[in-house]
Amino acid sequence: MKKWLMNIGLTCTSIALFLLFAEFGLRITGLQTVKPNPPLIYQNSENPDIGYELRPNLKNIKAFKARVSTDDAGFRLNGKRKVQSGTLLAVLGDSITFGYGVNDTEALPAQLENQLSINHYPLSILNAAIPGYQLEQQTATYIEKIAPLNPDAVMLVFYWNDLDGLPPAFVDDQGILRPHGWQPREQQCDPIQQGILGKLPGRCWLDTHSAFYKAFKKLYSLQQSKKQKVADRTEEKVEGQKEPFTEEAVRAYRDQLQAFSKLLPEERYFVIWPDHLAHTEHRNTLLGYSAQFGFTVIDLYELFGTKAETLPWDTVHPSPKALEEAAIYISEQMRL
Repeated sequence: MKKWLMNIGLTCTSIALFLLFAEFGLRITGLQTVKPNPPLIYQNSENPDIGYELRPNLKNIKAFKARVSTDDAGFRLNGKRKVQSGTLLAVLGDSITFGYGVNDTEALPAQLENQLSINHYPLSILNAAIPGYQLEQQTATYIEKIAPLNPDAVMLVFYWNDLDGLPPAFVDDQGILRPHGWQPREQQCDPIQQGILGKLPGRCWLDTHSAFYKAFKKLYSLQQSKKQKVADRTEEKVEGQKEPFTEEAVRAYRDQLQAFSKLLPEERYFVIWPDHLAHTEHRNTLLGYSAQFGFTVIDLYELFGTKAETLPWDTVHPSPKALEEAAIYISEQMRL
């Protein structure tokens, strides 16, 4: 019995030492923080239809495990300080297009500009995409900031959460993006709720005080997200069409897209970025609407199917390789 108790004690001590080492290691290296550590790249906009925007004149600021720079208007740079003179293509979208998790020169607009220059089409491209933006904000941004530049062409990159129809978010006092209507609470915690980990005592305290727990939660959430996407694909393949969005959401987007199209130059492109579902019915409907409103349609499902490569720590945002492949494909489809 004494030997058995000693072994248990040694095991518990080893586990405790490992956890302490991991906890302080994560804190010292900065790989995981306990306090909120938002990317300080946003500011609230004076325009309520825009809500928030990128801060102007950012210089190589760390955000989303990458580096972000902006011009004096708050648009992400493609690697140079400003858009060059000449033919201008403005690219609008959300975090997919903005380049979440990749550096300035790896984002889709920068990669597209590079591909067009390789093919001897000297076109300046403005990265007007902002993480979290939906069509309402993109339209307001176009009216206020892009239309005065008299762009020769506009490209709208669609992703499926654009159908959410959510009101613009805002930036709180800590620089964190908050959804419309959000109110601060005394206790801000979001621990793991599923399985045995959801029954762990003190999980809310751990979520607000332990770097190791927060890092483990990210890994756990990533694995759960991957499993869910596989399950969704299987369900769609076996049972048929799986649409998380309603017909009303599609019609609302159609109406916004039609209004937006009336503001644009004649040369306009509608690019659809794929997620893990085919969305066959809604996709065909949206592509039909965009063609009806004068857009040249570029469907990246034809390139990737439902399996565009994503970042290693993410199940949504594309990797630099996927962005480069998309840029090559888009440049080949453009009418130049």
